[in-house]
Amino acid sequence: MKVLLFLIYGDQRVYHLELTYSILSAWQYLKDDPEDIRIVLAADEANQRPDLPVDALLLSPQMMADWSMRGTYHHAIKLHVMHHALQKYAAPVAMIDSDTVFMGHPKHLFERFGPERALMHACEGPLENSAEWPEWKALIQNCGGRVAGRPMSSQTIMHNAGVYGLMPEHASLMQTAVAILEDLRKHGSVFTAEQLAGSVALHDVLEIAECRDLIEHYWHGPRAYFHYQMGQMFHGVREGGGVADMNMRLPTLQRHIPSRPAHQVVARLKRLQRRAPSEYEFAYRAYLGARSTRLSDPELANVWALTALNMLTWGMPDGKLLLHTIQTDFALFSPARLHEQNWMTVPLQKRWAAFWVEAEKGL
Repeated sequence: MKVLLFLIYGDQRVYHLELTYSILSAWQYLKDDPEDIRIVLAADEANQRPDLPVDALLLSPQMMADWSMRGTYHHAIKLHVMHHALQKYAAPVAMIDSDTVFMGHPKHLFERFGPERALMHACEGPLENSAEWPEWKALIQNCGGRVAGRPMSSQTIMHNAGVYGLMPEHASLMQTAVAILEDLRKHGSVFTAEQLAGSVALHDVLEIAECRDLIEHYWHGPRAYFHYQMGQMFHGVREGGGVADMNMRLPTLQRHIPSRPAHQVVARLKRLQRRAPSEYEFAYRAYLGARSTRLSDPELANVWALTALNMLTWGMPDGKLLLHTIQTDFALFSPARLHEQNWMTVPLQKRWAAFWVEAEKGL
């Protein structure tokens, strides 16, 4: 037997949308070719999913409290659940994050790890290449360059933890990862501490293989549009229920929102007018998409508005355009009119407001 393990907790239905799609994307292969693979869902009582082709691994309230560092860092639960499953099933376990899509048969995951090799999603390189490097640098200084008795530096390698694959004889490595994580959390609060702890613990003893060719981990990029499409597919899940047919034909997720040709032309002209980089053209096209769908499809408009914000936040070179110019072009989202956008979710309005505040500081 081999175990394909998923985990879900909390009360956000969007995570159930992700979970549903990921499990069904694996089930498309397993239903006709099971390969002795058992899908297991670790969840508390409130998050059980009898509508999916899974066996339940029930997590008690005490487990959830203890394993989340008393509610201070929920990502720690992953390491504990992986350890628990390896001990309970005494079988190879591949643990998969919910924001994933299977691009090949799950059996190939289990071919990637064994007695001398672990599996994670992908190598992200040394910490100094991380977007969180300033936080990691401060943590390294705080801990004196040693965590749980191990050296830690700018060259410490981190792997993405969207996937963990281990043999049962290596279950104790998850306890090692927990110890590393606890020490990391004493010296800082970097969001990705769990995956660094897992990376370091596994790399101490084993080679680490990758599986980005088998699993898409969409923790960034098209995630908002994926959520929109999943909501259209799984109406019942979004409303708190389940899927009607686990053997349904699973539509392929589209990465890009269809854009009107006229919007593409107008956005291109806007870029030329402003002598702006291509990222500005994409952001403005997203703004036009939000403006045109805000009344007919507010949910899609929010996806467009988030896309525009992300592109302006992370895609634009600093100092390329005056703040007044951006506020003029993105008028509906400007500080003067943001409060009028009743179709926009409150969290997204807050993010736009924060963007303008940070942009003002940068002047």
